[in-house]
Amino acid sequence: MIRPNFEQMSIQELRSYVLQHRSDEEALHALGQRIHREGRRITSVNELVQSIEEKRAQGKEP
Repeated sequence: MIRPNFEQMSIQELRSYVLQHRSDEEALHALGQRIHREGRRITSVNELVQSIEEKRAQGKEP
């Protein structure tokens, strides 16, 4: 399996990938780093996934 290049993905693509591959720790780490670089703070992976799911449920693009 070819690993995706997380740095080349848009943040929306990366978030979508994480939701589809929740056990991919490398992807979760890459998304956490991206969010941190944007100045947001997430304290756990569960908080990150929950935030993404809430935005999806509201019809917002995470």
